[in-house]
Amino acid sequence: MSSRRVEDHRLITGNGTYVSDLVPADALYVAFVRSPSAHGTIDQLDLDEVRSSPGVVGVFTAEDLDLQDIPGATGRGPAAVPFTRPPLVRTRVRYVGDPVAVVVAESPRLAADAADLAWVEIDDLPVETVPGENRSVLFDGTESNLVEEVFIEAGGPAGSPDVSITVDVHHQRLAPVSMETQAILVVPEDGGVHVWCSHQAPHRLKSQISDFVGIEPVRVTVPDVGGAFGMKGSLFPEYLVTAAVAVKLNRPVAWIQRRPDQFTGGTHGRAQRHQLTLEGTIDGRLTKARFELIAETGAYPHDGSAVPTFGRLTATGMYDIPRVEIHAKTFVTNRAPTGPYRGAGRPEAALTMERGMDAFARAAGLDPIEVRLMNVVREWPYTTAAGAIYDSGDYAAAIELARSMLDMDGLRAEQQRRLAAGESPLGVGFGAFVERAGGALDSWEYAAVEVDPEAEEIVVRTGSTDGGGQGHKTVWSQVARDVLGLERVRIIAGDTDEVPAGLGTFASRSAQIGASGVHRMALKVLELGRERAAERLEASPHDIKYEAGVFSVAGSPGSEVSLWDLAADEPLEADEKFQPGAQTFPYGVHVAVVEVLPETGEVRVLDIVAVDDCGRVLNPMIVEGQLHGSMAQGLGQALWEEVLYDEAGQPLTTSLLAYLIPDSTSLPAIRSDRLENPAPSNPLGVKGSGEAGCIGLPPAILNATLDALAPLGVTDLQLPLRPQKVWLAIQQAQIDA
Repeated sequence: MSSRRVEDHRLITGNGTYVSDLVPADALYVAFVRSPSAHGTIDQLDLDEVRSSPGVVGVFTAEDLDLQDIPGATGRGPAAVPFTRPPLVRTRVRYVGDPVAVVVAESPRLAADAADLAWVEIDDLPVETVPGENRSVLFDGTESNLVEEVFIEAGGPAGSPDVSITVDVHHQRLAPVSMETQAILVVPEDGGVHVWCSHQAPHRLKSQISDFVGIEPVRVTVPDVGGAFGMKGSLFPEYLVTAAVAVKLNRPVAWIQRRPDQFTGGTHGRAQRHQLTLEGTIDGRLTKARFELIAETGAYPHDGSAVPTFGRLTATGMYDIPRVEIHAKTFVTNRAPTGPYRGAGRPEAALTMERGMDAFARAAGLDPIEVRLMNVVREWPYTTAAGAIYDSGDYAAAIELARSMLDMDGLRAEQQRRLAAGESPLGVGFGAFVERAGGALDSWEYAAVEVDPEAEEIVVRTGSTDGGGQGHKTVWSQVARDVLGLERVRIIAGDTDEVPAGLGTFASRSAQIGASGVHRMALKVLELGRERAAERLEASPHDIKYEAGVFSVAGSPGSEVSLWDLAADEPLEADEKFQPGAQTFPYGVHVAVVEVLPETGEVRVLDIVAVDDCGRVLNPMIVEGQLHGSMAQGLGQALWEEVLYDEAGQPLTTSLLAYLIPDSTSLPAIRSDRLENPAPSNPLGVKGSGEAGCIGLPPAILNATLDALAPLGVTDLQLPLRPQKVWLAIQQAQIDA
């Protein structure tokens, strides 16, 4: 049964508290002077007009602030060197939007207007926009732009195949368009700084500001967060520069990112190109999969360099393939850095594998559903070629359940009727996937539960954050309430002074790791209370009963003591860093039914079916909300969203006028169902549910569109399926016929 979300009323009535709501009246604001060129060395940086602009308090360059570089990934290519990033560029810019100076003024508008007056002259260098082209080496001391190269092989020789197909899959750049852009406020106090930031990992940010700015103490507080989607867990140069300016001027300083800067100066997601070859028998049994994966980290390989690794772990999806070969390369380019974006590597893996499965089935002349069923993993645990250990599940049951929710015979008949009548073609597509959730294998989270006798409430502290809209407070409260039987639960999260440690919220981990820690500590408090009650009531702990905050002795009416009384005598609390020691692997099967208008190329999604197994479902309403939200982003990726650059590295997508996102009317009704195979690695059996829709829906829509257009001769399309692209594919197919 779902507990009602405790967060909603305040947020939907406009009473949320975001970073921009907390900026004091005496605060200063920063704006950044950014490189207009994709690659080159700074020949001239004229800031005189900026300094004389109204309201400007200061203008600073790298030399003025003397911040140390941000470490990057270590290359594994021909020359293994660190790719570091200066918070403000000293000499060499590497993408349009690279910050070269910071302007401090009395208002955001005055700071932005002044920054626009800067004169930045760049001696251009050759621009690298195609990963691996090596027109220009971006970092001194390296022989190429290769950051990482990995070879993975598993299984024995596959033999000669009856059927072999190769598909190329382009994973376009996506912008994590959160309603609230990035924001940070730094206030000097008590010899250190108090930082308010729209962030996913406050303890990480605390350490980063302390280390890079050289200031102690640092307190980080995360208020409400207007969307994050992975982007707000990274370290951005702007955070360090804002903190350094606040310390230098001894004034509160805020940076509220402008929307255009989110496109040019923020991180992007996806940005990979895959080639998949599948081989198998004429009856549909897969014998070999070979992946050629190329990813770009953009100008600086930091958090984005880890994303391809996540995709490799689940590259083969639900399928048991005897021979697997993976060759993966990651390159730097002269475009904005990439970073984690909802799904982070898993959507790329699923789109490639599922595109290949449909292509293989078509080449073999078989039903794509039956080919999937023939090849799914059926025994757990199962180790993938890249070493991931799938923990539990029933993949065949998920496929069968999804199929049962559709009238497949009726849909196929309607396809034929439309084809004969010359009407808009109809298509059905499946997107099956397995994702890794919870973060790294050694991932942990802090949890504490204590009894507050004065307020007569349970206090829960967690190192995760609760402000991003996922309903974390509701779930953590529900878990503590279920153990202790008390309604009044107060959640403390997102404050490094109130919570001593934590990793944060990302990778669908706040229930499976965060809530599991809360569950364990609530049980520990209950047992501590039982022991103390036994002492107080002079009884054996085995004879102590507990209900709704009261301990009593079995068979002795009136012999009782409350949880509050016990805590008043001596603190009643427990804490730990809960580490499950294993990852979880949610999975699902999503199906899309589409029609395509040949006259315009428009793809219309008529129906969506989703079957997911996220382990034990703690709160069905929240899980359903996560599914709808991630599906909206999956729909956007499939149909509209793409960050584009020209050959000179100039961004062509710099506003929401050019970057199209779904709205509340874009999604059709979603019909969903669930399997519940509990995860064995945590006490709640939870696997995670935050990313399913943007993993399973894009391949379902792509496969459905190709299914619809197959009678017209269209055999290949790349996302996004914008009308012009689809229309041109139809025209080309008619020319080639």
